[in-house]
Amino acid sequence: MAMKVKPEELKQHDNYIIRVKASIPAYAGLQGREKFLADRRLGIGGSDVAAILGVHPHKTALEVWAEKTGKVEPKDLSNIEAVHFGNELEDVVAREYMRRTLREVRQVNKTMICKAQPWLVGNLDRRVVGLKRVLELKTADKMVVQYGKQWGKGNVYSIDDQGNVIAVILCDEVPDTYLLQCLHYMIVTGWKVADLAVLIGGNQYRDYTIKFNEQLASAVCQRLKDFWFNNVIADVAPEPQNTSDLDMLHAQDNGEVIEANNEVLELVERNKEVKQQMKSLQQELNSNSFEIKNYMGSNSVLTDSTGKKLCSWKYQTAKRIDTTAFKENEPLLAAQYTKDVESRVFRA
Repeated sequence: MAMKVKPEELKQHDNYIIRVKASIPAYAGLQGREKFLADRRLGIGGSDVAAILGVHPHKTALEVWAEKTGKVEPKDLSNIEAVHFGNELEDVVAREYMRRTLREVRQVNKTMICKAQPWLVGNLDRRVVGLKRVLELKTADKMVVQYGKQWGKGNVYSIDDQGNVIAVILCDEVPDTYLLQCLHYMIVTGWKVADLAVLIGGNQYRDYTIKFNEQLASAVCQRLKDFWFNNVIADVAPEPQNTSDLDMLHAQDNGEVIEANNEVLELVERNKEVKQQMKSLQQELNSNSFEIKNYMGSNSVLTDSTGKKLCSWKYQTAKRIDTTAFKENEPLLAAQYTKDVESRVFRA
């Protein structure tokens, strides 16, 4: 893929990398996960792309920018069970891919750097031996796949008379986040095909084939280049996408007063109307719930005439810490585990 990169841009990138490495304490001696996290600041990885382009369901471009510029530490996701088991099951998914396709795969134990655009980097899960082919490994929740409408049915294979596996149907219908990740790895490596293998719900396997799209790749590369030079290297925050971004960008107030323009005045008035509507709807919801519960009495479940469950009203027990009693009986211990939480509070 041809993309014009000026020599001065390469030099600007190289100088920036030198500055970043110098700013990280004892960078030369870092190993393992510490080095991996530090190196994430040196370029744009596959998992960053969807967020930068504004299509990631859980992360924004501003969050990526804050991590790349060292303003915040990347969130530690290792304690999230879905992430933990996703990592643990990588080998299982890789072995199943090999069994189904009769291809051999190998781990790539290094960060790959795009030769033409060195700010684009990638940590591939696997590569297919003997083929210029990326393999990305995933796990997915069964309900998300079933109702999310982002996953296709996967590739369909058959075996010919010589025992070779032939792809009868190739499917590339995967979530945009994963599609962009695979495309990014193809850009970094220069390869033209990426497979994505996924284990769904722990007992259903599918794989997908994503082919290189020149037009999409060019558009993505331009967006990533703009982000790297105009936001990361220039240390200019991208536009916020949600209230969490605003909380990060403007964590402290300055005590000053600003006068509203006409557009903001309209929004303030509309907020008042919406709040009143919400109040009325909440009152209606409470009233309806009261009548339904009054009708149910001591019954546990309410159904329609076909037996379809409409709602339930069941007794349950929840364990909660009695903070009042804890503070009274263990004041020193309570004080030890009490901290001030600072945040800006929006009132309108």
